[in-house]
Amino acid sequence: MTPRASFVLSVSDLAAERAFYRDVIGLGDPVMNSNVWVEFKLDGASFCLEQAASSKAPLPPHGRTEFLFFIDSLEEFEKRYRSFGAATASAEGVPCEQMGVRAIQYPDPEGNLFRVTDRRHR
Repeated sequence: MTPRASFVLSVSDLAAERAFYRDVIGLGDPVMNSNVWVEFKLDGASFCLEQAASSKAPLPPHGRTEFLFFIDSLEEFEKRYRSFGAATASAEGVPCEQMGVRAIQYPDPEGNLFRVTDRRHR
């Protein structure tokens, strides 16, 4: 049996993060959606958002973990990212290289870093 992976991100504003990963990243509707846990099904894994308990603040952004999403079009992603909201739209993407291909690093609404790259380069 092949292990199945789940990646969990603890967040302060679950509703905003749910909307961001659903609409901007393009993960679609979550397979589990409650007021404390949101789970998106990925190919062979799950990406989960967990509402941080008030006594358990999320770790500061810019930690060791970043997420890489393969998307259809960097240009279309940039348009969705810019139109999502004022706080997010003010952040600039930082070009970088991921696995030998062009990628761009961004913060989500709470400052968690992620990278996007064009799936055609995979």
